[in-house]
Amino acid sequence: MRFIAVTASVLVLLNLASKTQAQGLIDGFMRGQRKASLAIIGSQSTFDTYYVNKAETKNPNLGTVTTQALTVVGTYGLGYDLDLIVAVPYVRTQASAGYSPKQEGFQDASATLRWEAFDYKFGKTRLSWLFAVGYSVPVENYVNDALVAIGRGSRNLDGRTMLHFKARSFFITGQYGYIRNGQVTLDHTVNYYDPSQLNPNSGSVVNVPDVTEIIVRGGIVSKVFNVDVWGQRQTPHNQGTDIGPGVPFPTNAVGFTRVGATAYVRLLKQFGLVAGYSATLDGRNIGKTTQLNGGIVIGHWTANN
Repeated sequence: MRFIAVTASVLVLLNLASKTQAQGLIDGFMRGQRKASLAIIGSQSTFDTYYVNKAETKNPNLGTVTTQALTVVGTYGLGYDLDLIVAVPYVRTQASAGYSPKQEGFQDASATLRWEAFDYKFGKTRLSWLFAVGYSVPVENYVNDALVAIGRGSRNLDGRTMLHFKARSFFITGQYGYIRNGQVTLDHTVNYYDPSQLNPNSGSVVNVPDVTEIIVRGGIVSKVFNVDVWGQRQTPHNQGTDIGPGVPFPTNAVGFTRVGATAYVRLLKQFGLVAGYSATLDGRNIGKTTQLNGGIVIGHWTANN
């Protein structure tokens, strides 16, 4: 059921939306040698409350922020234990009040290798240990120093490991990741100065704090449909800054706790529909978003997992 399960991983990517860069699309189901699929997923997230540090606040000059994304995700099995996953999102975000201009464009393209290092079968039960490494880079030179922005504009290196357990139709996957975020160059010189965040030689090069991430996902997989629920916790690894007057937005330490659910229905042998929902329970320097996803998946389907 590798094809069915890969649809769930697509939705995790979109649940990270436009304010964070993370390779959340990695799950515990391998694609299979020389098997490929293509997913086209649309999403919409909204928030009217956001976190300044960890305190909830509303801003009448901001109103409700709506972010829409269309993401294309391609997956190809380079070998029976090695997959390549590539994703490119097009993002549009705008506020319903105030003077923040709408931002729109291609965000960050990512490529990830996933390796199944260990796979132990006993009866109809399976335990796998996997590793993944990914890299993302901005496609366009978009505005990154704004609360209403499509991304933070950094180049990011993502490494993670996961344990995947499957017994008949039930599965559960736990993973831990570390995301190394690179420096970004602002389109202006900032007045805020912190030696740990700002390069004094340029006045416009700032550091994006690294983050760690834990994701737990579990659900039911069948030949026709799958349903799962998940929880995600992202924590700043570096101290970073908090939203405030004159503070560059990319230097802010971003963290959150999110929960969600996804569903897949196979209509034809190589065609299916996916949908999902997620909500932010708490956070730091991020919007308290709710999000809906939906899309199609095209590709070879197999049930030999």
